[in-house]
Amino acid sequence: MIQIHAEAAQVQDRLTQLGLEQEPIADIVRRGYLAFASCTPNHPPMFPGLSSWATMVVGLREYLLPEWSRCDDNNYPLVVNAEGTVAIAVATGDEATGVADATPTTKSVKGPSTVEAVISNQVQLELPLDLPMVEAPGSPIDIEKRITWILLVHRSLSEVRFELSLPTSMNAEGRVDGWRERIILGAIPLDPVVLDITTPQSPLPDIDVEVKRRA
Repeated sequence: MIQIHAEAAQVQDRLTQLGLEQEPIADIVRRGYLAFASCTPNHPPMFPGLSSWATMVVGLREYLLPEWSRCDDNNYPLVVNAEGTVAIAVATGDEATGVADATPTTKSVKGPSTVEAVISNQVQLELPLDLPMVEAPGSPIDIEKRITWILLVHRSLSEVRFELSLPTSMNAEGRVDGWRERIILGAIPLDPVVLDITTPQSPLPDIDVEVKRRA
């Protein structure tokens, strides 16, 4: 049974339990879209998505550190709370992302680190271990005593939808396709658009940036 938090009060209460706030997460997603929209046809084809993903990872860490900590084990970037019980990754989702009555999947095939995270979630939640994939020989899965959430983001032509969700299964292609909880965090409209980008705290003066979607 998937637990879906979509009403404003439900979302706020669940985020508070996790030690998070909605607006800073929305700012992180805005920064990710800015990185994507700032690319041109001269950039390598894979760079806009990679730049957006990396910018959101950076934003999540700037928001949560030093109370939380970085973890880059096996080149799988996470932020982990002080108790070591909750971790957050960032991924791109399909068109069902942010839609309460649909079931999203990750847009790309995920690697062994995501498999480990999903299996660890199954163990912590006492779910049957049921993944169509197995780890490579000689690489046993190291079960962490934590729950890993995914900040799932989807860009459409008119908006960016995003949610914080708890993965519990993957399909035969290697995409996350099942969730225990989904916290629907809303959408950022893109057309017509003027995005307010909250700059990170720094010694530099604040700069107001207006970003308009390309035609």
